[in-house]
Amino acid sequence: MAAWRTASTLKLGVALSGAERRDSMKGRDFCRSKFTRVGGSIIAVLSCFALFSCAHDTPVVAEAPPQPATPPAVVWPTSGWQTSTPEAQGIDSKVLADALLQIRTRHIPVHSLLIERHGKIVLDSYFYPFGENRTHNVYSVTKSVTSMLVGIAMANHRLADLNAPVSRLLSVQMSDDPRKTRLTLAHLLSMTSGLDCRPQGGSSLLQQMLKSRHLAAYMLDRPLNAEPGTVFDYCGGNSEVVSAVLTQATGSSALDLARQELFAPLGITHVSWPTDRDDVSHGWGDLELEPRDMAKLGYLWLHNGRWEDTQVIPADYLAQALTRHISVQPGIDYGYGMWLYPGHNPVDFEANGTGGQRITVIPSLDMVEVTTGNGLDANDIAQLLAGAVKSNEPMPANPESDARLADLVANAANGMAAPAPAQTGTREFIPVPRPKPGAVPPVQPPGMIYEVSAPPTPHPKPGAVTPTETASTVASKSAPAKGTAARPAAPLALAAKS
Repeated sequence: MAAWRTASTLKLGVALSGAERRDSMKGRDFCRSKFTRVGGSIIAVLSCFALFSCAHDTPVVAEAPPQPATPPAVVWPTSGWQTSTPEAQGIDSKVLADALLQIRTRHIPVHSLLIERHGKIVLDSYFYPFGENRTHNVYSVTKSVTSMLVGIAMANHRLADLNAPVSRLLSVQMSDDPRKTRLTLAHLLSMTSGLDCRPQGGSSLLQQMLKSRHLAAYMLDRPLNAEPGTVFDYCGGNSEVVSAVLTQATGSSALDLARQELFAPLGITHVSWPTDRDDVSHGWGDLELEPRDMAKLGYLWLHNGRWEDTQVIPADYLAQALTRHISVQPGIDYGYGMWLYPGHNPVDFEANGTGGQRITVIPSLDMVEVTTGNGLDANDIAQLLAGAVKSNEPMPANPESDARLADLVANAANGMAAPAPAQTGTREFIPVPRPKPGAVPPVQPPGMIYEVSAPPTPHPKPGAVTPTETASTVASKSAPAKGTAARPAAPLALAAKS
């Protein structure tokens, strides 16, 4: 569950050429996408995301916004992150400080909170007793990592076709349902396998599966309750089968594959990931990473799967992973192990784990956000951070506010009591009711069972800072009337899901 929703339009490293789209509401052919490799890297032109809703089997991504006149140079944090004051990256340190104060005074169960912009960390806060340099169980963020390993395995043809039947990829017995011959790796990655994931006898699917000797075989022997590719059912068993396919294809567990070909190029060394008795890593969860290393994964996705001079994740696969393959509910789509939010402004995408684990990527703002927690509702954090991003240019320094932020970070780390929040009219925290979706979601079919909780409710976002907006134009906007709640001119819209 990574915390907020500040996104942008998906500025990925894959080009869509001759893009055609389909109107999903009427089922008409509207567009079809091709991914074209240009030299060693691919530029994503992710179109139609905010303007059109396409059919479930048609990729939908967002159009990249115009770049600033002088985009910042890419900083690669392989050996460690550089840090910066928030103002130097166009972020208001006072908003961040007020957010930390509210987190502690309201006892919001955050374990860590990290914000990176333009390759530099502007906030890296840990909440006692959780401390820096410790790994954290990222839960279902693991599913996103498992998906990325599929792309890596496809790069050198160890896996060839996402649409190949799973029955050809694994040597396991499956029940005699002819529909299972049509079950593919793509269906597993998009949570549309149709396999029955309902709890039984008070035990969840994962609890049942973990009692079996061969986890993937147990999952594939489950009955189908829907035709593969037709119904979204968020089910960890799907990702377990994907992990088993990876092990079969590469001869390595997902952990060993990740250590060699994903984590090593990024400088990630402090990691754990349990395996089952077949040496198959738990594809659905239990990966443990440090928050700063979680941010590296987001930074990799932000840069089209490229890290320094290496294309770690094939850009065309990353584009497919960040394409809508199924609509979950209004404002929430699912790709290959990734959550997509076309209704957010700016648009963002996430790796999302229960309890507050999130890696949020906001391409139009050149930003990655990471949260860890325990039972955290990230919408609480979203409200607190709204308005933090003020500009795409450096802002005037604010030493007093920056020092206050540093003190609050230090106090959170050592468990010192939080000071009482200042009662200042415009900055006093005012609870905001959690908004409801504009449309009533369709009735969930019987097979639509979620592992821990339902997908997140989309959190409406006000307009975001435009690529051409500067600190001076933000400063010229009128201030709110005395005694009223502030309306951020360029909100950092951070929403949530589980």
